Amino acid sequence: MQTITMTESEALSQYDDMLDDCYPMAEICGYQYQPSRALRELDPIAYRVGFSDYCSSLSEDGYEIDYD
Repeated sequence: MQTITMTESEALSQYDDMLDDCYPMAEICGYQYQPSRALRELDPIAYRVGFSDYCSSLSEDGYEIDYD
């Protein structure tokens, strides 16, 4: 299997896209926010843990993350 390298910022962008595709908009006091932004701002620890899990799944699929 060929290893594909991506930067951490590319992986973060893909993670945000995945969250935004999988979950509906978050509504807070009548305002709507992208799920990725709501999670990142409201629970940064859960966001980072989810990102770590996402990177692990990428590794299993032959990707290597170049952490800046």
